[in-house]
Amino acid sequence: MGAGAALVAAGLSLGVMAPANAAATVNLGLIDGQGNPVSGNVTIYQQGSGGTFSYWGNDFVEASGYLETQLPDGVYKLSYSSGTYIEYYKDKADQATADTFTVSGTTAVSLGQWTIDQPYLTGTVTNAAGKPLAGVEVNALDAVEGDYAGTGYTNVNGVYKFPSQAAPVKVAYSANGYATEYYNDKGNFAEAEPVAATAAGAVLNVVLTAGGSISGQVTSDAGAPLEFIRVSSSSGGSDYTDKNGIYTIKNASVGGQTIQFSDPIGEYASELFNNITTTGDPTPVVVGPDQAVGNINANMTPKPADPSKTVELTGSVKDSLGAPIVGAVVSAHTTPGIPTDQRSVETVYSNRQGVYSFTELEKVQGENQFKVQAGADEQGDDDAFELFSTWFGGGQNYDGSPAVTVTPGTPVGAVDFVLDRAGGIAGSVTGIAGAPLSPSVSAFGPVDGQFASVGAVFEADSTFESRSIRPGTYKIRFDDNTGYHAGEWWKDKSAIDDAVLVTVKAGQVTSGLNAVLGNKLAATERPEIPGYPWVGKPVTADPGAWNLQTDTAFKYQWLVGTTVVGQGDTFTPTSAQIGDRLTLRVTAENGRLVGTATSAPSAKIGYQPKVKVKVKGGQASFKVKASPVKAKKVKGSIVVKEIVKVTDNGTVKYKKVAKAKIKKGKGAVSLGKLKKGKHKLVFFFTGKGSVGSTEVAKKVKVKR
Repeated sequence: MGAGAALVAAGLSLGVMAPANAAATVNLGLIDGQGNPVSGNVTIYQQGSGGTFSYWGNDFVEASGYLETQLPDGVYKLSYSSGTYIEYYKDKADQATADTFTVSGTTAVSLGQWTIDQPYLTGTVTNAAGKPLAGVEVNALDAVEGDYAGTGYTNVNGVYKFPSQAAPVKVAYSANGYATEYYNDKGNFAEAEPVAATAAGAVLNVVLTAGGSISGQVTSDAGAPLEFIRVSSSSGGSDYTDKNGIYTIKNASVGGQTIQFSDPIGEYASELFNNITTTGDPTPVVVGPDQAVGNINANMTPKPADPSKTVELTGSVKDSLGAPIVGAVVSAHTTPGIPTDQRSVETVYSNRQGVYSFTELEKVQGENQFKVQAGADEQGDDDAFELFSTWFGGGQNYDGSPAVTVTPGTPVGAVDFVLDRAGGIAGSVTGIAGAPLSPSVSAFGPVDGQFASVGAVFEADSTFESRSIRPGTYKIRFDDNTGYHAGEWWKDKSAIDDAVLVTVKAGQVTSGLNAVLGNKLAATERPEIPGYPWVGKPVTADPGAWNLQTDTAFKYQWLVGTTVVGQGDTFTPTSAQIGDRLTLRVTAENGRLVGTATSAPSAKIGYQPKVKVKVKGGQASFKVKASPVKAKKVKGSIVVKEIVKVTDNGTVKYKKVAKAKIKKGKGAVSLGKLKKGKHKLVFFFTGKGSVGSTEVAKKVKVKR
């Protein structure tokens, strides 16, 4: 007996009673003060038997701002959280005062729309020249505790907006090439101006500058300049000293900051400015707005040698000119039976004579053979070219490097390295005045088209320089990451095949690579209407070639004169258009970029002609039909041309041979101009009246 039959037998009927735990649909819309949908977490609290409300569940409201959930019978309260702001239903500050709603049975409950008074911070960030800055990181911090209270980034127009907390915050702005700044023109959190985010959006507009600088010289106690000393500021900037011990910390923030001198190599003891130990009270270095502060010097004291250290493996690191490299990073790797288990077990720096030493390898358990790699992550000279890392033996990978065996008590020497130096490129990328621009430069191999790392750094004036490209020849491309400009290849080329090669040499900068990007799509090869337009036969559009081809979408309009007679990539002429000429208008769109181009007019529309060519002796004869036109009414002309050359891009060059008239569908012409031998001829027929045009290719052999 089935369940339904059992109920009937018991005198009951199906569907007359809802289960005690039936759920009802509850829906709610969330918007902010500007009427925009709000996303975030909604927490549901249910009233218990004692009258208190406790956590029942949680729902995340998506971008639509619409919440729909199922709840059983009960009395409920809600709260909303964005992560930085909490509000209780409806417009209440805490759970105790929150509004309640009741769910009973399966009756749907609509709570309408809830306006969340989420506080926002918004504004625009520009540089001193008024240029909007994209990608600026904006951080809100609790004004008292300094706790995180929201983060946003500026868009291509320099505009930011993000949710924050109701309590006052302090706001920091950070961007590459600019000094970190706190609102309002302050250099640190302590001096920053507290602001209150509002539901309407507190507007904080900021102008960032390159900031000040801190510079000086670092020497030993004996007065010798020290290279590769790291000088860091409490505001976040740092630099390494060059061969003369000179450093410059750029983009220094306004205000007092602590300057520390440390030696990554470990030969000298760290200290603070003014010969203060790292545990002492620092002497602050005060930087004014855009001020260059100099003579922040240091005399560093050597550390005593560690007698417990024993050299186990040593060698030198030099560049390709034989100069010792200070601060090269050298690492020793294990050589396990399974190569994927290999790991780096000790990393050291080369000293100020370019010599490195490992002293901990004997502690590595179960291993006495190592593969060694050397590179240079940082250099003190800002104008230095990058050094490419290598494995012992001169290879670029672990597998091809010979292992070095370390024997206790017997130091291994002469594990030496020569690091190749990079070359560089420099130039500028500018665009249309007033349009957002976030330039980038890329390099590609001319043969395989493979991307090569450039690492170009752009300044505020859109000039760039890179000193990290492996020597060779490249094709260089310039782009705008905002999408407001069309990219191009050097030199003013739209296609990679046409790009001019750039040669990069070790230790040299190839300069003058300047590009001015346009903000429209442009056809570099005009759109075409391939073939001939015949009544009842579709023609297909050829959009041509454009300065930005990848991911570009095309729209097509077919015109007779100025009248649009068709849309789409194909068009079929009708008898009503006989004698007219078609024009193709192409609109190209790629993101924010748009452009339009028009083809040359087509041949006249007519019925499709079929031309038969017969060559005999020194003469060509023709028969032309063009249904439904009667043969005796078929008129036109034929021009005979010889193909003399086909260029690499497919362009055909002709030489005129002869011309003939077609009457009543027939005609003939002499080919007496042709020399002895083989010829590739094309017979171009142009019809009259309702007869269209066409062409016929034919190979002809002339005997004399």
